[in-house]
Amino acid sequence: SGVTSHYLLLSLLNGFAFTSYNLASTYILSRISVVHHAALNSVRRVFAIIVTSIYFVVPVTFLGSLGILVSFGGFMSFTHYKVQRQRKPKPLSSLLPVSVGNG
Repeated sequence: SGVTSHYLLLSLLNGFAFTSYNLASTYILSRISVVHHAALNSVRRVFAIIVTSIYFVVPVTFLGSLGILVSFGGFMSFTHYKVQRQRKPKPLSSLLPVSVGNG
């Protein structure tokens, strides 16, 4: 009937979306570190929460807002720390080759 075909279509669409997400995630993991992927994933979750709450007209509670702020704050502090670490000049000793033996 109509309900069954609609459910089947939505199931196929969901399977396609989930497979696409996993393929994209695997590709991104091959290009960046796991830590960066986790940081970006936290932003994706915040984005998903905000978009779905707007789309389905579900109010975000105080605790939900606090969770969004903590997640976003963690991402921002990670980004800030990473930028600060990249700006810091490396010591000269890290650029020189290190010999292990006596000769």
